[in-house]
Amino acid sequence: MSVIKCNCEKCKIFLNKNKIYYSLFCGCEDCRQAGQWGYSKGGPLPDRLQKLIYVRSDIKDVEGIKYMHAYQLRNNSSSTRIYCKECYSIIGIDHINYKDIVFMLIPKLCKTDLDLSIKPVAAIFMNDYPYKDISMISDDVLFLKDFKDENINNKYNALMSPLRAKYLKPRGISFKQLIKEVEGITVLNLKKGEEILLP
Repeated sequence: MSVIKCNCEKCKIFLNKNKIYYSLFCGCEDCRQAGQWGYSKGGPLPDRLQKLIYVRSDIKDVEGIKYMHAYQLRNNSSSTRIYCKECYSIIGIDHINYKDIVFMLIPKLCKTDLDLSIKPVAAIFMNDYPYKDISMISDDVLFLKDFKDENINNKYNALMSPLRAKYLKPRGISFKQLIKEVEGITVLNLKKGEEILLP
């Protein structure tokens, strides 16, 4: 049984499955702003280009739910993030496209005993990435500026299809259920294009 926890270790999510299904680099503004906002509140310093990992949405147990809070960056956000209210680590992220099959975490912004050696298979939303340095992306990683190019999109779907998890009824609670159980959802109303953490 693996665990995801905040940096101050008041919040812990215990997983029924310790499998990581895949990893991505993400250059999108939302991932960047969410990490920057947490850092501005005293949370961990995010990487410029976030490494994401995806695990099954099946939680065996939770500790410290009173210290957890759910946030969305803007009204009508597609993603909901659970932060620790004490140390502002992000311990999990849901997106409507995950369909409660998986949830995502950013290892740099929390603690976990999952095997983090998995290599990202693609770098997505790189049109949003404002920095020049992309040296962390090796040549064998599929590079997507956006999802508008049909040929690149087809390559991405072919790459991801065997990696994506199939739906299984959780043995515990799902990440979406956890979001419902924590204290409310706060909408931060961050402005698009706003850099909270100066580069």
